[in-house]
Amino acid sequence: MKPKVLLSILALIALVVICVIVPAWPVLGLPFIALALSRDRTRINVKGGGLAKIREISGTQSDTFSDLGYLGGSDVNDEHNFMEIIDETGSLIDALSGGQKAYIKTTLKQSSIDEINLLKNAVGKYYDFYYYAKLNNGRFQELSAIPCKIKPGAVLSFKSATERTIEITIYFLNPKAAATRAPIGYNVVADQPYVLIEGAAATGVPTEATSVFATLISTVL
Repeated sequence: MKPKVLLSILALIALVVICVIVPAWPVLGLPFIALALSRDRTRINVKGGGLAKIREISGTQSDTFSDLGYLGGSDVNDEHNFMEIIDETGSLIDALSGGQKAYIKTTLKQSSIDEINLLKNAVGKYYDFYYYAKLNNGRFQELSAIPCKIKPGAVLSFKSATERTIEITIYFLNPKAAATRAPIGYNVVADQPYVLIEGAAATGVPTEATSVFATLISTVL
């Protein structure tokens, strides 16, 4: 068979496969993975510090979230310690995550006795943390993390003609069990220290009672 004829036959077969398989892809239950990454000016976001709320889930439990106040800026850090795997020739053949540490550092623009006491009295306590930010494209990003711990202690500056702020660091602990939340978009997944969602409308703060997390806390300790 001549090469041109063979190529024509192969092209015809490929066309038939495309016409038959692609429309039936969802029916066949085959996974179709498409990357959502692209150049999109609406994904460029420049906004304020967002809104952060917290409630205590051990010690003195509270079902009500407290607002941390105006924020000067927040950084969510999800750090992985990567271990390089080297073969006998010295070539890098893989890099494996050797541990994860997730936390948020945020600057509190309010520095009254209430904010100071939060840091002073944080030793040994576990918290439920919620963070909200409205993006300039009209969408909302929300972060939920439970259980969390606040790094105790504060640096207080007393200087004339300056704005005094307080930096707070909240560590997202790795849950060893799953838990159902309300709304379900914040459901706790084992070994996932936080949940980040984005949507056209804000989901809002979780609404379940803190008592449902008793088992979750005990599995962490």
